[in-house]
Amino acid sequence: MPSVKRKDPNKIIAQRRESNNLRNIPDILIPIWQIKIRERFGIDVDREIARYIVLAAHEEGTWKKQRAIRKIEDILRSRGMSRETSKKVAVDVIKMAIGGKSRED
Repeated sequence: MPSVKRKDPNKIIAQRRESNNLRNIPDILIPIWQIKIRERFGIDVDREIARYIVLAAHEEGTWKKQRAIRKIEDILRSRGMSRETSKKVAVDVIKMAIGGKSRED
C-alpha cells in the first residue's frame, strides 16, 4: 500500500492564522483607531500595535483579547521592554481601548 502523506493540522492552522490576521477588516480602521485612542486617552500607538487593537475590537472569536495582548506584548518586548512591563502595558492598552474583562486582569 502506498503511504499517504498527511499534513500537520497545527501547521495548517498556523498558516491560516498568519494569512488571515485582519481578514475582513478594512485598512482604514487602523488610522481611525489610532486617532480615537489619541483623542480619548492621550496616548499615541503606532500602526503595528493599532492593528492588533482593531483585531481585538472587530474580530469575532473567543480568544481575541488574549491573542491581541500576546501580540502587543511580543512587539513591546522586541523593542526592549521587560516581560513584566510589556505585559502590563499590553493589558492596559487593550483594556483602555476596548474595555471588558480579560484573563490577564
